[in-house]
Amino acid sequence: MTTKPLEPIIKIRDLTKTFGTVSALSGISLDVDPSEVVCIIGPSGSGKSTLLRCIGFLEEYTSGEVQIEGRLLGYRRTASGLVRESEKNIDAVRRNVGMVFQHFNLWPHMTVLDNVTLGPRLTKRIPTGRARGQGRHALAKVGLESFADRYPSQLSGGQQQRVGIARALAMEPHVILFDEPTSALDPQLVGEVLDTMKQLASDGITMVVVTHEMGFAAQVADRVVFMDHGQIVEKGPPVSLFNAPESPRLREFLDTWRSRNMLFQNDASVTGEGEEGGARS
Repeated sequence: MTTKPLEPIIKIRDLTKTFGTVSALSGISLDVDPSEVVCIIGPSGSGKSTLLRCIGFLEEYTSGEVQIEGRLLGYRRTASGLVRESEKNIDAVRRNVGMVFQHFNLWPHMTVLDNVTLGPRLTKRIPTGRARGQGRHALAKVGLESFADRYPSQLSGGQQQRVGIARALAMEPHVILFDEPTSALDPQLVGEVLDTMKQLASDGITMVVVTHEMGFAAQVADRVVFMDHGQIVEKGPPVSLFNAPESPRLREFLDTWRSRNMLFQNDASVTGEGEEGGARS
């Protein structure tokens, strides 16, 4: 008996996004399969975060299509072309999409548990008791269940970002979008967030991750997508992209990253600010 292949959970076709006369995305096509981890890398300004925001329809795309689990996101087809959907229908399509941002965006006056359960209670109308149960389960997944009654100001940056991940998990999403989740953290706090994301990957959660962490992409991604000037230049398994890049632009990008990483390591060894040195926030 032949097993029917799974449909992509995200399907992007010929996606473009312009800001005035500036083209931020140009002809992007990409599929993301269930339980797949796709890491998007590239230089600053290459369109990575814009692509992620269009996938979640936090940014309206100019043309092309984004489908979530087979449903067109943001627009509906008519005889005269695509017409913008109502907010209600947009929310219905992306209800199974979670997002973790660069900055934590936690409510400072709410406890950790209240931050995590706000979405399920307000968006999905889940009763408070059940939402709190989901919230504690989500916090346990990121190793912070014992922090449920604390406030964001009582947590480190890494812990706050893990609460942000728990907040996304509490919505029971089918896919989570991560927009450079470690970029706002001190280097010493990055590891705990990446370890949490590695655990999510091992649990089979579908993830699309915009990241500057090449080591994470190499270890965790099923596929890596390299973007430059609003286009996908190269994509494939991490072993291929990092060890045998085909495009000159990707080779240049990786050479620059390796040079900077080596420089950072040398500076750390000179100043004594390795993994156990330096100030901790």
